[in-house]
Amino acid sequence: MAINKKNEKESTIVQAQSQGSAASSVIDAVWDGWMNGVKMMYAYQREMENLTLQTLERQKEIWAKTTENMDKMEEEMKKFLEDIKVNYQNNVKNIGGEQISKTFEEWTQRLEEIAARIQQLTWTPGKANMNVVNKSQEQLEASLKNVIAQQQRTREEVQSLMDNFLQQVKATQKGVVDSFEANKNNTISLLK
Repeated sequence: MAINKKNEKESTIVQAQSQGSAASSVIDAVWDGWMNGVKMMYAYQREMENLTLQTLERQKEIWAKTTENMDKMEEEMKKFLEDIKVNYQNNVKNIGGEQISKTFEEWTQRLEEIAARIQQLTWTPGKANMNVVNKSQEQLEASLKNVIAQQQRTREEVQSLMDNFLQQVKATQKGVVDSFEANKNNTISLLK
């Protein structure tokens, strides 16, 4: 009979220890699951930051290409007008002679001044708008990069604090479970 009581006592202690390790595993699983959720949220935030930076980079490329195309159009237009003027002057000179050619040149110079003024009035606002957009784009990009860098630093700090807090909570809860199990075992052994 004494041997059976001893075996029952040992069996109860082993069972209590396995329950304690099961409780410890549950604590780890709960808090590790919670932490994995937090890490997934951080990964999502990093992905959104990367997508934002990629979008800004694409916008910058588009604006640079648009500015380049506007400059090309302006140059092509100037070249086209210059070619027309030269061809027309040559034709007038060949058909009308030197006197008409000089008169035509005077009129052409006046028309060039008017055309230059019209071109300036036409292209200047567009260029100014493009410059404003480009500067705004640069400022927005710099601001967003600063915000993202700050978010990353904050995430790293919070992650470190949460890791430490989590370890402390796990240790405390495991200590409570161990204490409960020890008290339970003591109580069981006193009752037998």
